[in-house]
Amino acid sequence: MALWQLLSGPHEDSPSRVVLFKGKLARNAILEPMISNAYLLEDEDSVIIYDPSCGQEIGRRIERYLAERRRQGVSWQKALVVAGHSHMDHAGNLYLAEAAGVRKALILVHEAGFHNGRVFNEPAPMFEKLVSITRGYFSRYESFPFPASLLLAPFLLMDRIAPDRTRKLFGRLASMAWPQPINGALRPEPLRESDLQDTDLEGVPLRGWRLGDKIVFPTPGHSPCSVSLLWPREKSLFVSDADWIGNPVFMFSSINGCIQSLRTFRDLTHAGLVERFLPAHGLVKTGRESILSHLRLHIGRLESMRDEVLMVYQTHGEKDVRRLAKLVIRESPLMRSIYLHSSPRMVANVYDTVAVCLREAVVLY
Repeated sequence: MALWQLLSGPHEDSPSRVVLFKGKLARNAILEPMISNAYLLEDEDSVIIYDPSCGQEIGRRIERYLAERRRQGVSWQKALVVAGHSHMDHAGNLYLAEAAGVRKALILVHEAGFHNGRVFNEPAPMFEKLVSITRGYFSRYESFPFPASLLLAPFLLMDRIAPDRTRKLFGRLASMAWPQPINGALRPEPLRESDLQDTDLEGVPLRGWRLGDKIVFPTPGHSPCSVSLLWPREKSLFVSDADWIGNPVFMFSSINGCIQSLRTFRDLTHAGLVERFLPAHGLVKTGRESILSHLRLHIGRLESMRDEVLMVYQTHGEKDVRRLAKLVIRESPLMRSIYLHSSPRMVANVYDTVAVCLREAVVLY
């Protein structure tokens, strides 16, 4: 199996190219980690790794590619790692900025992806946060379908006695299959919202951070720290998890943010700026109509999820997330399908979706 897939720049002496290092979808997130796609962008004297993924195997694949290109005589002056967001399956190999062997290296992560001055990319604290952030809305331990619900039943009992210890135990157990991040010695730099610049691209307004002729721009929804990268010259759009089928995946997600980010992608594609759509999980989409069809599907799905949750709420007047989620699962075929295929088999959770919809409709605070 090839270590990488060359997506553009077919000639060895081409000054620009896009290379895909394919990740892997987990069949069960308790037993194996999700490995995101990693993308490497070569452009004359610079190299960018977007979504450096996680785990030693994909990290070594990228290292071997970098070494081979140096043997071929490529001499980069600058190397950047850009994390599409700080989740552990995307920002686990930040050390790769140093592996390019250049004097000027930089790691960029949205400012919301830091905690206490460090990138928030460690598995156990992430799983602990998922429990903490939902506590005011529902119990994470009772939000999983059978058979995972049986495994988590003891946590419900323990949570009543020692919630903090239970949360830490949950974080340790849930993260056992996930590799620890390799951050390297280089200190990541935050992409600050205060530094955003306004740009007009073929009539499409875009606020972002310039990286030469490329633009990194916020695409919140999946996570507050989500950013995408547009390379207009290559008509390539790198979106990380903005189109993840499980969105809005956590309580810190936003269904309205997901929809708005996808609409921005749609507008850029309509304007002829995107011919290649490169997600963190799943297949690369090529061609304007194929990309627009993909975006219509995701936008429509999210709008339907939101509308069905709110219709069930309005019908029953039920604000309790746990009880409303059960009603939604019973009355909405779409939401029932998501529930039956949700965590840990697919990283999605109906309880989160219900709570996010109520919060954004100002039913919950």
